[in-house]
Amino acid sequence: MTQAIPTAEAATVAVPVPDLGPNVRCHVLRPGRPPLFIEPAGAALCERARFREWTRAARPVLDALILEHGGIVLRGFPTVGTEDFAAFIEQFPAFDGGYAGGRAPRETISGRVMEATRLSASVRLAVHSEMAYRRDYPRRIAFFSRKTAEVGGETLIADVRDLAERMVPELVGKIAALGSRTAINFGPRRDADDASYAHMDERGWNQSFHTEDPAEVNRLCAERGLEPAWHDDGSLTVFNVLEPFVVHPQTGRKLYRSILHMQPQVEHPEQERERRQRQKYPTGATLGNGEALTDAERAHINQLCDQTTYSWPWRDGDVMVLDNLQVWHGRNPYQGTRDVQVALLD
Repeated sequence: MTQAIPTAEAATVAVPVPDLGPNVRCHVLRPGRPPLFIEPAGAALCERARFREWTRAARPVLDALILEHGGIVLRGFPTVGTEDFAAFIEQFPAFDGGYAGGRAPRETISGRVMEATRLSASVRLAVHSEMAYRRDYPRRIAFFSRKTAEVGGETLIADVRDLAERMVPELVGKIAALGSRTAINFGPRRDADDASYAHMDERGWNQSFHTEDPAEVNRLCAERGLEPAWHDDGSLTVFNVLEPFVVHPQTGRKLYRSILHMQPQVEHPEQERERRQRQKYPTGATLGNGEALTDAERAHINQLCDQTTYSWPWRDGDVMVLDNLQVWHGRNPYQGTRDVQVALLD
């Protein structure tokens, strides 16, 4: 099993948030560190109807807290099943870009609720900004832990609010000047979706784009600013040119949003080497001039990410909402059964 990020019990550093009312209490893992945990204080919000009424009234405050803290976790409230999670996210605007052609092997469960990922349980999913390989991306992402794994499986987060500032200035200048170009690969058309994928590139393009028509894939790509390249074996590569640094629309802070430093997450590294040799355009990102970051440059960015990557023991029913630019997410490998569901929010 791939090495996991260790977890630690969440310390209860109390944070007063009077605008949320007297029926909740808040705490953080550490001052200045996301997320803000919000829990019921007493039984008043442990009934579904009252909890949903409270979330509707508290939405503006929750929005402000997600922005301020980078994310929130609602714990101990009556979110037991998918329908409860769906009712909660209905309070937030949906990301209207959809997930057609998305990287992760996932399917829709109901309405706006999707699976987190079908990537093999043995793989550690590195922290990332959701859809960092795309021009259009959700402003926020919500997670619901319907069933926590018996061992591992914690959702990792990384506070990247000051990542660009901590990067070597010369590297920042190089990346900003050259930009990036991503290549994402999809397998040939497949008749059935697998329950688990050892590699994200194995999923068929029809399963990822939710259509059997290559012309519709081309249309969707054009709509999203993507360049499709079809191959003789029926597989597909999608290219995208991106700015690796963005300005947060609310804080005005310069943030790094890219997969330039990342290597594909795989179950068997030796098979990955063989796969990359077979692919005409290996999955990943290069600078705009076609050059990859050096090993030292990738290691530098990954080291900075590791310094602010952490997790905590999750509980059934936990709901987390992250600011997708300020806080990245990932997943520890796990054993047993795990049911984490997600929704893309604006």
